[in-house]
Amino acid sequence: MLLKYLLPLLLLLSTHTAFAEEQAPVAYYHATVLMYHHISTRTPPSTSTSPADFIQHLDMLEKDGFEVWPIDRVTQQIKRRRPLPDKVAVITFDDGYISVYEEALPILKERKLPFTIFVNANPVNEKRPLYMSWAQLKEAQEAGGIIANHTLSHTHLIRKLKDDEGLEESDADWLKRITHEIDANQQEIIKHLGSAPKIFAYPYGEYNPEIQKLLQKMGYIAFGQQSGAANPYTNLTALPRYAANGTSANPSSLRTKLHALPFPIISEEPSSAVLDGSNRRPSLNLTLLPGDYRINQFRCYGPNAELLKISRKTLADGNLQISVNSDKDLHTGRPRYNCTAPHKTQNRYFWFTRQWLMPKPDGSWYNF
Repeated sequence: MLLKYLLPLLLLLSTHTAFAEEQAPVAYYHATVLMYHHISTRTPPSTSTSPADFIQHLDMLEKDGFEVWPIDRVTQQIKRRRPLPDKVAVITFDDGYISVYEEALPILKERKLPFTIFVNANPVNEKRPLYMSWAQLKEAQEAGGIIANHTLSHTHLIRKLKDDEGLEESDADWLKRITHEIDANQQEIIKHLGSAPKIFAYPYGEYNPEIQKLLQKMGYIAFGQQSGAANPYTNLTALPRYAANGTSANPSSLRTKLHALPFPIISEEPSSAVLDGSNRRPSLNLTLLPGDYRINQFRCYGPNAELLKISRKTLADGNLQISVNSDKDLHTGRPRYNCTAPHKTQNRYFWFTRQWLMPKPDGSWYNF
């Protein structure tokens, strides 16, 4: 008889606990997403990782106790605000270069590790020699890879095109073109490979709030190229990844990033990282929940590792407001503010990066 009354109560308590867990933002619910391009010593150094370094990265993941998850499993956990183990990594490759097929795929198959390749259909359809073919992408898919969307032509999404007379396309035409870049690429992947998740990676890591809203409307989760751990505090159309190529391929510095935690950032201003060219010393304003970071050692660094100016204050609700400013003009391109703070008790750091998109002083865009 007692069981008859206890069962509804237990059900109510378990439902309440699950709801509370789903709603509560927890800083440690995160995953480290690694971004690669070429796996080769014969391609541009800035976007390349040598096969030897790539093997070292995988060895390090294993040695340090990381679980390597498929990207869709991680995104679903973050979307539903479900906890993840402390050490979860995701392996991603942008562009679908042939070196990934030749060098990385055999290693990943041997170790039975999941991975994601973000592809552009145009160079694949055009059979460009640096890119994987649909048959090779199918082989990668059958080996446990997820093939996902990177736009049709790897275009700079934030830029509006101009006609022969120098007239810029309208907002409506710009969004229509971007929608086609995304939707047509998705259809090409499905046509050749049978399926494609609604997971997207921005070419060059470039996006703005209008593009984010479009992707959200289209049902996508999207990744940038700014550093940091993917976590529930981040907008689902602006999830970060750590570069693991170029100078970032160094195993020692990569280990620090693998173990880094996300700051509990609940507000980030300005919302857009796109600048107009005249403001070359942008201010970054962050609001953080209390956490296990050492706030007295919170530091932010500019593109040349210079220390940035920081002001902070505690708000009435106990949250922390931080303003970050530079004494130097930022260079044209994709400069960054990198912010870190050590953990109070563990030998690891909290990490956050804002990537700016800085045109030339006259407002025209760079060619890289």
